[in-house]
Amino acid sequence: MKKFLFSIIIFLSISIDAFSQFDAQFTQYWGMMSYYNPAVAGNSKYLRVNAATKLQWVGKIKNAPNAFVVNADMPLKLFKRQHGIGVALFSEGLGLFNNVSVGLQYAYIFKLFDGTLSIGIQPGLFNQSFDGSKVEIPSEGESNESNDEAIPTTQVQGMAFDINMGVYYTSSTLYGGIGVMHLTEPSIRLVDRYGTFVARSYNLTLGYNIRFNESLFELQPSTFLKTTFQFFAWDVQAKLVYNKMFWGGLNWRMNESVSLFLGAKIKSIRAGYAYDLPTSTILKGSSGSHELFVSYELDLSIPKGSKNKHKSIRIL
Repeated sequence: MKKFLFSIIIFLSISIDAFSQFDAQFTQYWGMMSYYNPAVAGNSKYLRVNAATKLQWVGKIKNAPNAFVVNADMPLKLFKRQHGIGVALFSEGLGLFNNVSVGLQYAYIFKLFDGTLSIGIQPGLFNQSFDGSKVEIPSEGESNESNDEAIPTTQVQGMAFDINMGVYYTSSTLYGGIGVMHLTEPSIRLVDRYGTFVARSYNLTLGYNIRFNESLFELQPSTFLKTTFQFFAWDVQAKLVYNKMFWGGLNWRMNESVSLFLGAKIKSIRAGYAYDLPTSTILKGSSGSHELFVSYELDLSIPKGSKNKHKSIRIL
């Protein structure tokens, strides 16, 4: 196992430049879509606060990936135009690497056909650190050395400017979007001799709502593709919703996992859980991945004809 982990560290750290980790993959991507596409910001009448965390490959794999995302967004009407604003924070542990990003989101929203189209941008900062003090190099074999000049021996970090962009369309029955993350492919200088860069990635999502006549059930199939054109991640999902309150479904991720997820909405709070079972050789060292999602929504719309008055402060 140490040799396996060591080979991963070498791959990520060797020479002066290295490709960064593929952006975190959430099974409940539909709940965290603004993480992948800033054009989603403000595309509803709600002030939304979303958070999700994922513990990946739980089991024997030391320093397995873990991720945490929180974002908030809301609609904004300015100069008789519809806009969306938001903020997003992402933190990820990947082996001895730790990635943190923060960004501000803006989206311009306008009506198109029977839905809305939005164009969004997210400028921000991306910080990456590497803890070289925890590097373990196997000592077996004559070819192995106790240290390697390509790997830092102390904790190092660097920061760079980053930009995400996207377009997103939604209507009463379907949604779809294209997002570009790390548009500028920021280079991060950890120290004088070591550095990485964050590869640009693209994502595509499509979803459709199938309503059954005289039924409280609704089927929501969707797909999510993420790529750097060197690596691909493709999800196909079927989600069944009952009475707009409870849901469950299955997800298939190409060459990686199958997943079961379920959740519920109670008043203004949504919460969901997903379990990913690996279908690759990772299954030999892991029992699977666990993901939690929670969201709070506050309705900002004022009903027509309302003067926003109350008879008593007790019912505010």
